Amino acid sequence: MKQAERGRPVRSIAIIGGGTAGWMCAAAVSKSFERKIDVVLVESEEIGTIGVGEATVPHLSAFNALLGIPEAEFVREVQGTFKLGIQFNDWGRIGDSYIHGFGTMGRDLGLMPFHQYWLKARGLGQAKDIGVYSLNTLASVADKFMTPPSDAPRNSPLAEIAYAYHFDAGRYARYLRRRAEDQGARRIEGKVVSVQQSSGTGFVESVTLESGDTIAADLFLDCSGFRSLLLGGTLDVEFDDWTHWLPCDRALVAPCEKVGPATPYTRSSAHKFGWQFRIPLQHRTGNGHIYSSQFGSDDEAAKILLDTLDGPALGDPKMLKFRTGMRKKLWDKNVIAIGLAGGFIEPLESTAIYLIQ
Repeated sequence: MKQAERGRPVRSIAIIGGGTAGWMCAAAVSKSFERKIDVVLVESEEIGTIGVGEATVPHLSAFNALLGIPEAEFVREVQGTFKLGIQFNDWGRIGDSYIHGFGTMGRDLGLMPFHQYWLKARGLGQAKDIGVYSLNTLASVADKFMTPPSDAPRNSPLAEIAYAYHFDAGRYARYLRRRAEDQGARRIEGKVVSVQQSSGTGFVESVTLESGDTIAADLFLDCSGFRSLLLGGTLDVEFDDWTHWLPCDRALVAPCEKVGPATPYTRSSAHKFGWQFRIPLQHRTGNGHIYSSQFGSDDEAAKILLDTLDGPALGDPKMLKFRTGMRKKLWDKNVIAIGLAGGFIEPLESTAIYLIQ
């Protein structure tokens, strides 16, 4: 892209990498611009995707609404379940448990937020645990869920039930691919072997695939995962390492057979040198042990995970190594990094897919 061309409208976008990040981009852009922009996505079946993230926060419903996705169809396609919050076990002391429920706590009075009254009453010994004033927390404990009824009065807690989803991330990516392709996005199978830049501006002009094909575009979305092929590898944008704040650097993931009805919350349990997530789906349960290799071995981490599964494991644990942090710029020249290509925060609060969004 020449210097004089910087101000021209974007007519073509190349997305490098598939998975959840790539196909969320392809689906959103192709829907929003209604074939006015040429959208092509390059991915390789050989490289594959991380596919760990299966829990979300409530904002995903707004993204699906943008795409015009009916909720019932979405839940069916991704083998999804509903999520009212996150249960944290053993984080303060062994045996401690609390639920961070989505949505509001109590009822504000005039201009005064509810928590101000609660803090005062708590100090006087006149208030119960904060979770008692959260509809989501109470429903989670009781294993109950409902979507907001259309006829609920505006001042009813039922009118504003905040919820998210658990789902199979691989199925979500495939579902979005079908929608994106129906909206005009094109998929190209292949591995990127070289990147061509403008000698004058440093802007990325094209990528060359293993097949010899060249993909040119005005704007590139880097969805290449931890490799950060364009933003980190080509444009050399520095990585800001947050390991000193977030020392966990590895994950072992292992789905297991579903045992009993799905709970309407994600479970996060603290362990000796990490923590474990449990995510109930329709067809299986997702599990993972997030830990710091500074304080325990991989074998010990695998034993902790396998010993605490609800049901029989559906395969050997898969290892994922990562660094917490982010690129110092997420948009440089004509490259924007989306998802893991831009950075990663450990999944304690289920924010990975939200950060893509």
